[in-house]
Amino acid sequence: MVKVTPAHDLTDWEMGRRHKLKIVKVIDERGKMTKASKICEGLSPLECREKVLAELEKDNLLEKTESYIHSRPYCSRCGTLIEPLPSKQWFLKMSELAKVAISAVQSGKIKFVPKNFEKIYFDWLKNIRDWCISRQLWWGHKIPLEGETDVLDTWFSSALWPFATLGWPEETKDLKTFYPTNVLSTARDIINLWVARMIFSGMEFMKEIPFSKVIIHPTVLTKEGKRMSKSLGTGIDPVNLCEKYGADATRFGISWQLMGGQDIHFIEDNIAMGRKFCNKIWNASRFVLMQISPKEIFKFPTKKISFEVNDLTAADKKILNSLNKTIKSVDKSLENFQFGAAARGLYDFFWHDFCDLYIEKAKDQKNKKTTQKILLYVLLSSLKLLHPFIPFITEEIYQKLPLKDKKKFLMIEDWPK
Repeated sequence: MVKVTPAHDLTDWEMGRRHKLKIVKVIDERGKMTKASKICEGLSPLECREKVLAELEKDNLLEKTESYIHSRPYCSRCGTLIEPLPSKQWFLKMSELAKVAISAVQSGKIKFVPKNFEKIYFDWLKNIRDWCISRQLWWGHKIPLEGETDVLDTWFSSALWPFATLGWPEETKDLKTFYPTNVLSTARDIINLWVARMIFSGMEFMKEIPFSKVIIHPTVLTKEGKRMSKSLGTGIDPVNLCEKYGADATRFGISWQLMGGQDIHFIEDNIAMGRKFCNKIWNASRFVLMQISPKEIFKFPTKKISFEVNDLTAADKKILNSLNKTIKSVDKSLENFQFGAAARGLYDFFWHDFCDLYIEKAKDQKNKKTTQKILLYVLLSSLKLLHPFIPFITEEIYQKLPLKDKKKFLMIEDWPK
């Protein structure tokens, strides 16, 4: 004999449907037992269990009780035990919408980075059920039907975000300009909740994919590999890190740890390393500026710069060659969304190749004019490459460089080539 409660357990519900069992609702919306529970009417489910045990024992029908471990759902906010209930809801038929969403990725129109996260997407869509879009809440977008008091599932309105925020259903200038977009950056835990729904909603209402690439960024875990959570007390406030180490150091230190889609075990030492690197950039820049006369103004072409080969020493050639390799490497890493690899490559070039080797050699160079030009050129190129990772310090230094036709901001300078 197996006890099943199809009205109050998802697994039992499926079993009940297969065997065409009668659905008996014994818990109401107030969390109290209904008339169907007879002697337990009005009690809470926990009180009902105690009552049933007492009645069985009174009639000598209880042989023994044992404790066992099993999984129960609890509210993540208040910790209340969740009891499933059958209820009337609005559903969205998903079979045709799922086919469209699957095709968009299978055809290559939309790509996931890293690619392995496509499996989560496909597994959900290929086994999808109709979507319950109604909620009995006080807040949210009201279901647009006369007399209806329910509101839409929050992910329903979120699914419209790529075009609803641009003025849709009106044919606005923003909608024509910014839809579709290129890249969506998000977390793996909402691939099904948000990404898939934006894709089939965009193709349903706009007849076009909403974006062409989905970048799944890693989840930041504690040093021990646990989930960061306010309720668990394991979260780290980035504002506190910025106050302690600086915003640039925090940004670079976290970028340094990025390894594709792998989760990050957060280590604060990397933020401290970021601060040391920022100090290194500042001190190296001070040295370069000290080598240049206050009256000297340099102009570099927007395309690749050229130097007289006869004027270059072995150290000059080596740093320029290293810079060219770094530019190509960073370009490749950024194009493939490998931000950690780009950050580490820039760190190695600036600290070791530029500071440890070339700047030390530059102190004894005979052709001061060429050395000054190379120092400034390499520094300027480095600031441009580092700007996405260290925006504030690089901007501050850029404004001090003796450059002709300098742009108002570093971020609108031409990218190094």
